[in-house]
Amino acid sequence: MSDDRIRLRRMALQDAPTVCSLSSELGYPTDTARMIARLAAILDREDHAAFVATRSDVILGWGHAFVCQFVESDAFVEVGGLVVSETARSQGVGSKLVEAIVGWARAQGVAEVRVRSNIKRDDAHAFYRGRGFADTKTQRVFARAVRRSDEGRSDGIA
Repeated sequence: MSDDRIRLRRMALQDAPTVCSLSSELGYPTDTARMIARLAAILDREDHAAFVATRSDVILGWGHAFVCQFVESDAFVEVGGLVVSETARSQGVGSKLVEAIVGWARAQGVAEVRVRSNIKRDDAHAFYRGRGFADTKTQRVFARAVRRSDEGRSDGIA
């Protein structure tokens, strides 16, 4: 008799190949070595949580969240990523991952969980709205590369 239940557990380093593959489905391709390095940097941190959803020991999706603390606002938890395999969508996997993150956020003592979603991901927006998230802001993200040639530049701070 097979077990069709979706189970959640903490992500582990050995999950890196599957996490890597699922990240590629979302449009964030990387290689397993780089994924292992990323996971090694976050899995043991108390201010981060990463979960995988499985069925019969097959990983169907993953979710990552972390505590954010800023000068201008109270602490909150942000979803860093949540991916469900294309073959497992609309089966409750994403909902279980969101609930795991919300439960972890509650244990961290924060009052809010936030998620950022690309403006083009209409299905993701509907998913999050259906789980109690509300649109609060539209913004742009700016990035600047940090180059080695910037080393040694004075920033004027003593």
